[in-house]
Amino acid sequence: MDMLAYFLIFFIGIFVGFINIVSAGGSLIALPALIFFGLPSQTANGTNRVAIFFQNLSAIYEFNRHGLLRWKLSILVAIPTTIGSIVGAKFAVDLPDEIFNRILAIVMILVLFVIFIKPQKFINQEREHLTKLMYVTLCIVFFFIGIYGGVIQAAVGFLFIIAFRIFMPTLSYAEIQSLKTLIITIYLLISTVIFVIEGHVHLGYVVALGLGNVIGAYYGGKFTATVEEKYLNIVMAVIVIGLAIKLLIDSL
Repeated sequence: MDMLAYFLIFFIGIFVGFINIVSAGGSLIALPALIFFGLPSQTANGTNRVAIFFQNLSAIYEFNRHGLLRWKLSILVAIPTTIGSIVGAKFAVDLPDEIFNRILAIVMILVLFVIFIKPQKFINQEREHLTKLMYVTLCIVFFFIGIYGGVIQAAVGFLFIIAFRIFMPTLSYAEIQSLKTLIITIYLLISTVIFVIEGHVHLGYVVALGLGNVIGAYYGGKFTATVEEKYLNIVMAVIVIGLAIKLLIDSL
C-alpha cells in the first residue's frame, strides 16, 4: 500500500502542479488527498508547502525564460505577504485537525464560487498605474493574504489573482501568474521553516508530491497562455466538491 500511495500522490502532484501554475487552487486537491492517505492535517499542510516550493522553482524558470517575471514588483509585494505568512504559520501549527479540516472544507466550497463568478471581471480595467495610497493598500491586502497563506495555503493563488486584477488590471494573465508564483515561492521559503521545525513534514510524500508538482509546473509554465482555464475549472469543481464533502463528513 505504501508504494501504491507514493505512486498515486506522484500522479496527483503532476495534475496539481499543472493547475497551480496555469490557474490556481491545486492545494484544494493535494491537501485533502494527503489527509486521506493518513497524514495528520498539519503534516499534510507542511508537506504540501514544501512540494509547492519546488514546484514553483520549476515554473519560475519557465516564466523567466519567457521574460514574464517582474522581480522588483514581486519582491516589494512579497515583503508584507511574507510577514503575514509567518504570523499565519505560527497559528496553523497549533490548530487541531478537526478544526483545520472543517475550515479547509468550507474554503474549498467558497473557492468554487470565486472560480465561476469571477468577481475580478467587475473591476475597472482602465487604470494603468498605482498611486502611493493604492500601493500602501495593496501591501495591507497582501499582508492579510499572507496570513491566510500561512494558515492553509490552499487556494491562496485565487486571492493573488483577484488582488492583482483589482489593483493592476492592465497586467496580462500570464504576468499575474508569474507574479503569483514568485511571491508565493518567496514567502514559502520563510514560513515553511516553521512547519519543518515543528516536524510537520512527511519526507516520503514530499518527494512523491514534489516530483509530480515539478513536472506539472514545468508544463504549466509552458502552456499558461494557451490552456483553456474554463475546462480546468470544471474538472477542479467536480474533484473539490467530492473532497470537501468527504472532509466535512470525516470531521463531524
